[in-house]
Amino acid sequence: MPDPTQPRAWANLLSQLWGPRFPVDVRTIALDYTQRKFADPIKTIKEAPVDHFEGALAPLPKSGKWAILYNPNIVSAGRINFTLAHELGHYFVHRQISPGGFECGEKQILGVDRDAERRRIEQEADAFASYLLMPMNDYRDQVGRDDMTLELLRQCADRYGVSMTAAAIKWLDFTPKCAVLVVATNGFVLWCWRSTSAKKRRLYYPSGMELPAGSLATRPMLILPDPDRGTMLDRSVWGGVSDVREMAIFADRYEMTISLLVFDDAEDSRTSWEQESDEEDAFDRFTQAASGR
Repeated sequence: MPDPTQPRAWANLLSQLWGPRFPVDVRTIALDYTQRKFADPIKTIKEAPVDHFEGALAPLPKSGKWAILYNPNIVSAGRINFTLAHELGHYFVHRQISPGGFECGEKQILGVDRDAERRRIEQEADAFASYLLMPMNDYRDQVGRDDMTLELLRQCADRYGVSMTAAAIKWLDFTPKCAVLVVATNGFVLWCWRSTSAKKRRLYYPSGMELPAGSLATRPMLILPDPDRGTMLDRSVWGGVSDVREMAIFADRYEMTISLLVFDDAEDSRTSWEQESDEEDAFDRFTQAASGR
């Protein structure tokens, strides 16, 4: 049987070979499987303490093999694990088209590079990492019909050995709920990630936007009855079509806030004709402008 060519197919194959044991040991897969499978395997995984650097897939010219490098100064073990899986995705899917390897900073790991082709490649590596570390069927089983809370998100992050941010993004990729993850620093949005329903409702918070007054993210000292569930806010706070439950994580080390917004279920007020003809929402226009198209 020929090898897969797509990132999800590679991730699903490796996930099946690994079995339902979590967290997935990326190092073992990278070193053992590639040694048995390819003439140019991954020879080593090493630390590379370089500023503004997350990870890299680097060729080893003398041996004709490869190395995965990662920044040990990344505080979160979950982020390191996802970075290793991301670089492994480059190995399986992209090493033939880029023999010089890949060097990835935070924007590349997040798949938000301004260059359209580079962004596509990085998003493929992200997809590989996501499906390898967090198989969707297993994640669905963990969540079930429960409301998402910070405690449930933390349990999933621990199960898969990833950061809570990565776990939240994965949940947004399959949940039918209208939900958005907003990451901000010093009171301004860095980036956001949206569920399919949120995209249909045109919810989007651009980079550089000031966090809205009244949001939980702007009130770190607020004492809540149930911090894991967050708090309900009026629709006017985050500009949605319904009231919203905001959960917030405050990362003081990075002066960063991470808000998970879950909007109340509500019918889209637009007609079906308007929804079908809406081929270019605000997010599409933003990404096209960013890529220079």
